[in-house]
Amino acid sequence: MVAVLLVACSLCLPPTDSSATADTLQPRRPRIRPAFNVDFRDSFLEKQHVNVWGVNAGIEYGKKRHQITLGYYWISYASYLSLIDWRRNAARRINLAYYTRTDMWFISMMYWFNITKNQQWTVSIPIELGGGVAYALPLDLTKETPIDRTKRDFLVPLQAGVYGQWKATRWFGLSAQIGYRVSVFQTAINQNFNGSYYSLGLNIYPAIATDIWRWIRKKERISPFHPPLPPKS
Repeated sequence: MVAVLLVACSLCLPPTDSSATADTLQPRRPRIRPAFNVDFRDSFLEKQHVNVWGVNAGIEYGKKRHQITLGYYWISYASYLSLIDWRRNAARRINLAYYTRTDMWFISMMYWFNITKNQQWTVSIPIELGGGVAYALPLDLTKETPIDRTKRDFLVPLQAGVYGQWKATRWFGLSAQIGYRVSVFQTAINQNFNGSYYSLGLNIYPAIATDIWRWIRKKERISPFHPPLPPKS
């Protein structure tokens, strides 16, 4: 979004010199920018390790570029299978077509409050409140009573944590986060969906794409450590 710069209207005011005109300039308002994040997390359900996959998008604003985003998260199929007790002859009796590929998913509204935000470091406190769907998980396949998986149960997860990012170069950086998830409301779900989450990741910044484009089109010299330079004569 284009920044707004307020100036005095020369048609409405008497002529002034350049120094007086400069005094009428108002401070530039912080821009509102789009924000997009790919968010892969390791988490725990029923004391078992699972992978939670997600994406979120929204806006960032203010001098410290706080973010407000809306995200979608789900548990992968392989992670879901790790929650099942496969003891004895269960593997021979199970019908994999009986299980859906996504057994918990939720939409989450997220507020990223940046404590520190500069050219190299970011320290944030992400707070999230969502709503989604979960199926009852058949944790023990040795039980004779089948679980009715035709009903979907609703849950409201509340999450909070700490996120840190180090921008090592213009192209790449490293990030880490840790937090905890509490299901503040759930309907008829016997399982405990509370648990901690964490992630360690490699960040890829848009500058790598724009730099490569300028190298292709204009033959400029590019580097992850400085902006593009004119080609050597």
